[in-house]
Amino acid sequence: MTDYAEEQANEIEALESIYPDEFEAVSDKEFKIAIYPEEQDEENPRGISLHVTYTPNYPEELPEYEIETIEGQIPSSYYEKIRQLVKQVAEDSVGMAMIFTMVMTIKEELDNIVLDVQKAEEEIINEKRRKEEEAEQAKFLGTKVTVDSFMAWKKKFDAEMLEKDAVLKAKRAKELKGRITGRQMFEQDKSLALSDANYMDEGDVSVDASQFDKEERGSTFDDNNENEENAVWKTFDKED
Repeated sequence: MTDYAEEQANEIEALESIYPDEFEAVSDKEFKIAIYPEEQDEENPRGISLHVTYTPNYPEELPEYEIETIEGQIPSSYYEKIRQLVKQVAEDSVGMAMIFTMVMTIKEELDNIVLDVQKAEEEIINEKRRKEEEAEQAKFLGTKVTVDSFMAWKKKFDAEMLEKDAVLKAKRAKELKGRITGRQMFEQDKSLALSDANYMDEGDVSVDASQFDKEERGSTFDDNNENEENAVWKTFDKED
């Protein structure tokens, strides 16, 4: 067993201890480690696997590795970022065991994905709440009145008042047109003149208003004639 083989065996033993449930041995030189975020999104769980195959001179050279999605969906932009970061830390770790560092880099980016998603969801919720609050406040604020808006409202209001006034006048004229005067009522139904007789007590005298009118006119005529005759006799007296 070469020194490289021993270093590789020791690293595998350490990884199995650190990741007892996530480590999966494929052969003595090949294995997979499942990686999940610290706080998993229950509705959209995500997981990535680091598939490693040791090269003969590892860790003095990079191992062969693949980054595979094993659960959920990883946005392409995040996936590309993970690949670049893992390659960077692997190259910076040449000469020493690097698998643990590669795994932690992937896990950190998975945590960032979850945080970014949560932040985006919170922003959507906050934006929705803000719009609802603004809509609720708008109910109490009403519409801002300007000179133009007030004049437009007044013009409309005056037109409505004129229309209502015209309707009322037309209705009143129609009512008056169908109504008759008291004189017309008596002329159309002379029995109304006798209606008061129904309410007279015994001994009351019934007055014929029509006869009274005639007598009054006759009396006035006689008085006028008498006055004219006296005026004539007075004229003769003066001549004598």
